[in-house]
Amino acid sequence: MIKFLGCLSFLCGVLIVGTHILTLDRIRANQDEILRQSLAQLLPGMQRQIVYTVAPSGDIAVLHAEPAGAKRIFAGFDANNRFLGLVLEASERGYADVISAMYAYSPETKLITGFTVVEMRETPGLGNKIGADPDFLQNFKALDTTHPIKAVKHGAKQNPWEIDGISGATISSRAVGRMLAASIQEMAPIIDRHKARLESGTE
Repeated sequence: MIKFLGCLSFLCGVLIVGTHILTLDRIRANQDEILRQSLAQLLPGMQRQIVYTVAPSGDIAVLHAEPAGAKRIFAGFDANNRFLGLVLEASERGYADVISAMYAYSPETKLITGFTVVEMRETPGLGNKIGADPDFLQNFKALDTTHPIKAVKHGAKQNPWEIDGISGATISSRAVGRMLAASIQEMAPIIDRHKARLESGTE
């Protein structure tokens, strides 16, 4: 019995590893496609992008070989090499699991100008509305980042730095508020420090 269980465990391990190896390229291709679509949605008209990584010191470098867990800044430019804005990544624990998202940011106006969910497992019909509800996404057309961002109850928004939450999805709405507030607090000083470089697209 022990030998049988040992052989069965070994076989299961081989199958798991084999499946992972066989599907790895497809997973990466899907992730690249999601990234491409997200960038196109957040920065309409983008024809060229430069990806920077952020070091723990706050320095930035053009992405060549991505360190594990590195923070990234995407700078987008149109066909005439005109700067369109930046795209940043953020994540936060929601109701069911971690919500991963990307958002567009204008260093000039200090406004968040777009938001899209990359991955989530929030409750269908409630929490998952953060990725598709038109009224909720309207919050991110010109979300002020010069004040601490926060989500408020649906219908209670009074200030441009507040996110009008989704009724019945309070936890998910607040998670979006926390993720954006934390991301901007960390990234805005770095972006201000390297603003000229990011807007010109230089290495």
